[in-house]
Amino acid sequence: MKRKIVGYRSDSDGHWIAELECGHGQHVRHDPPWRERPWVRTEEGRASRLGQELDCVRCEEFARKIAEAVIKECRESVIAAYEDAGISGLCAEGRWEMALDSLGSIDLSKIVS
Repeated sequence: MKRKIVGYRSDSDGHWIAELECGHGQHVRHDPPWRERPWVRTEEGRASRLGQELDCVRCEEFARKIAEAVIKECRESVIAAYEDAGISGLCAEGRWEMALDSLGSIDLSKIVS
């Protein structure tokens, strides 16, 4: 998930960490040949990258967990409603209608919090 660089700080080893708009940090090392980031060595270089977007791994992980929880809740809701509708004697079409309608009653605030 792309997040803008809003500042920098250094860690205890002297490596630079880009502070992202989401509040997370991301190391931005100049470590040739693996990472070529000579701009990180100077204040001017770092300033030139303010506003640039980096992938925030922590935000991606959080979004993935929420998506998985939403999918799980949707599946459970649809299955329960479909089975309840069957017990009530509805035909297959009616059961699917009830199952799909159940998605509207899911409380996403419980999942996100």
